[in-house]
Amino acid sequence: MSEYEYKIKNFIEDQIKNIKNPSIIEFGVKEGRSTKMFLDLCEKNNGELFSIDITDYSNLFNDKNWNFILSRDDNFEYLESKLPKKIDIIYLDSLHEADHVENIFYYY
Repeated sequence: MSEYEYKIKNFIEDQIKNIKNPSIIEFGVKEGRSTKMFLDLCEKNNGELFSIDITDYSNLFNDKNWNFILSRDDNFEYLESKLPKKIDIIYLDSLHEADHVENIFYYY
């Protein structure tokens, strides 16, 4: 297990594992490591994951709990029509520039 996977497993997963029926938004997919963790949680706890990325990673998983959206994460008007109104978890791992993170953080 890589250090990244260890951190996700032991920090993030421990914090969210007891949330029932979670609505999760994940900004940034890349290799799908966090996506897999969130999908496992969704399977166990009857949740739904919405993953947004500018690269088409829609072929990484075939899971009934997963919704992949090909878009910029700051395309707010478009995403409003695609995302649930109630969100339990937002995982922001896309563009790591301060202004961008601030825009996403304050919007949601």
